[in-house]
Amino acid sequence: MSSGSTALRLVGLSWALYSVSGCGGELIRLGDGSAGSSGRDSVGGHAGLANAGGGENCPPTKTPGNQVVWIGDSWPIYPAGAPQYVFVRDQARQSGALDQADDYVNLATAAASMDAVANQYKTRESGATKVKVLIMDGGTWDTVAAQMMGTSVPDAAAGAELRFQQFLSDVASDGTVEHIVYFLVPPLLMIPGVDSMRPVLEAACEKHPGCHFIDLKDAWAAHPEYTGPSGIQPSNAGATEIGNLIWATMQANCIAQ
Repeated sequence: MSSGSTALRLVGLSWALYSVSGCGGELIRLGDGSAGSSGRDSVGGHAGLANAGGGENCPPTKTPGNQVVWIGDSWPIYPAGAPQYVFVRDQARQSGALDQADDYVNLATAAASMDAVANQYKTRESGATKVKVLIMDGGTWDTVAAQMMGTSVPDAAAGAELRFQQFLSDVASDGTVEHIVYFLVPPLLMIPGVDSMRPVLEAACEKHPGCHFIDLKDAWAAHPEYTGPSGIQPSNAGATEIGNLIWATMQANCIAQ
């Protein structure tokens, strides 16, 4: 494929992704190790974890929805209706962690690089309402774009890793975020570099107490139905599983409970 046609393909996919509609518009203690060794949460890739009951043992300190912010690329908002986002919000309402009329903030946008994801947080944090909890993905669009443009995937991965590390440092310096729940998308044919990025991203998360790393690789194993027809985003079933894993992590670590 010529470089011109590849560029057009990238632009076309970017526009297609941007057409997906979003949902709404103590310093970092990221990953205290309570749910797993070495600071990593041991959350399995199975449905039904949302009713594990961990949240009932948390101090009753309700976090307003406008302080819980989702950021990332298309994975927090796709498919239409964002089942992952809705699942977590509805579980929070049902458990009493979120008022029935309250909602989270979702700033994720399709085809967002790690730098763009970091800026989603920066824009929100610069306002009057400060961020207390971040739920996010990010970094793998950089490698997708590199693959489609025919540029270096390893270089794109390295750049995204460095930007993620800088992002965590910036969040820590701001001093308002108590928890980050980061989920790494599974390695798919159209999402290169995930396996090489995993140890670097996970290690960066583990260095910041309060950062909870969710790896979707095992959850996606033997579940082709979790991937949507685009081959680059989750299906309804996959999105619901993401929501399930996020909510289980939030309950296990008393995040916004």
